[in-house]
Amino acid sequence: MKPLFIILVTLLFGNACFAQQAGIVKKYTLEDCLRIGLLKNFDIRQTHASSRAAAAQLTQAFGAYLPSADINGNYSRQLTNLREQFSIVNGVPIVGKPLPNTYGLNGSLNWTLFNGFQREAQYDNAKSTVDAIQQDIAFQRLSVQYNITRQYIEVLRLQQIVRARSENLSLSKVTLTRVQALYDNGRSPITQVLSQETEVANQEVSVLQAENDLENAKVKLLVNMGADPSEMIDVDETSVRSTIATEDVIEFRNAIGPEVKAIQTSIGMRPDIEAARFRTVAAEASITTARAGYLPTVNATSGYTWRNFVIGDFDNQGQWYVGIGFRIPLFDQFQTNMRIENATLTRTQRQIDLERLEQQITQSIRNAYLQLGLAEKGIDITQRALSAATRSFDAMQARFDVGSANLIDVQQVNNQLITARINRVTAVYAYLDARTFVEFTTGNFKER
Repeated sequence: MKPLFIILVTLLFGNACFAQQAGIVKKYTLEDCLRIGLLKNFDIRQTHASSRAAAAQLTQAFGAYLPSADINGNYSRQLTNLREQFSIVNGVPIVGKPLPNTYGLNGSLNWTLFNGFQREAQYDNAKSTVDAIQQDIAFQRLSVQYNITRQYIEVLRLQQIVRARSENLSLSKVTLTRVQALYDNGRSPITQVLSQETEVANQEVSVLQAENDLENAKVKLLVNMGADPSEMIDVDETSVRSTIATEDVIEFRNAIGPEVKAIQTSIGMRPDIEAARFRTVAAEASITTARAGYLPTVNATSGYTWRNFVIGDFDNQGQWYVGIGFRIPLFDQFQTNMRIENATLTRTQRQIDLERLEQQITQSIRNAYLQLGLAEKGIDITQRALSAATRSFDAMQARFDVGSANLIDVQQVNNQLITARINRVTAVYAYLDARTFVEFTTGNFKER
């Protein structure tokens, strides 16, 4: 019995620990989410891998200015016809012993003196590519933090909506209790009880839907961070401000300036624009590389070669040499022309990509300013609506308590109040989201 008891206790304790571990909910601030995103996001990790490959290409381009050196050795042994050889040299008979072993050693040094400026162009191409990828990394980091920030704001918005609907549900349940008590005392018809029960049920559905939307938003936040989507998390409401004053709206408007100026400024500040410009420069260098096919190539060589049947006599059998060679292309079946046209096409595509990106940024800034203007109006409108709905609800609740108002009136003002509260929450976080959108598109969004 004792071993069985120990097994049961172990199983129960293990299940309890697992249940406790599974129920752990981690609470993240916005800074925590941004930090994790910079470490785990897949796009950032991929861009860093590309930067290492580009750095290796730049090193190789620099190596083209240096001479190449190599050493190789060889050994062979004759396996057949190993008999002594008889011959007469100047009337003297000589018997030669077989020499089955052959040894060889070669070392060479090659240095390209001129190859039609191909090395210079390849180095410029590699350097511009590295610079472009560095800008890609900077933009990718900003993009990840931007997406995490917006999703974090969305989670906060939905969390506030869940709280508002839950509080409204609690008030409706209190009203149901009052109506039920009035019905039990014969002072209210059954229809009012049924009507309020329906209202409570509908609000319970709204709470469930809001909670589901919140959990889905948390999953999207985890995905943007590169974290496990099944992780149970909570967010810190103090990480982002939840109140917006008129002074805040005016101050931000003055800081970002007019839309036209923001467009001009962003073109010179955003890393993605700089990356596109560097790629255009790299494409220009590729044209120079292709044109090198029309120019001569000059190489210098030196080395040492040795071959003998025995190990030794390096001084007698070895030879040092130096040389210089050149190659003049006369006709290459239009291959150089084809490479030039392909490089020119690539440069045109990069220029078009740059112009298209500038157009997209202009469009994004336009949309961001429109969204900000709408959000600013929403701040004022929802504040007035919430103030009026709150006063109306308080007045109607007081009338209902003394019996001078019916249940339908209470339900109506209650629905107006919850709608005003949700609209207010949405307006506040929509404004914060619009500010983030404007900062990112104009190049003013800074890495935290």
